[in-house]
Amino acid sequence: MDKIDFMNGQIKALLNFANAVIKAHPAPEKLRHHFETIARADPNSPEGLSLSEAYVDGMHDIDKKIAVALERAVSLEQS
Repeated sequence: MDKIDFMNGQIKALLNFANAVIKAHPAPEKLRHHFETIARADPNSPEGLSLSEAYVDGMHDIDKKIAVALERAVSLEQS
């Protein structure tokens, strides 16, 4: 359980950083375009291991959260 809590803390910290970068980026629409291109790519296997469904689901969940933050930044810039 400690390992899962640790990983959840790492994920939250990375999301906080991603949100800070998104809010400070001078061209959020361009950033969104680059992110969407990367997010559409097939997931890479960590250390040559096979990907579990949970791994892919988790990756897509974080991608969605980042996409929402990017949409907000683009909307604010266009306002």
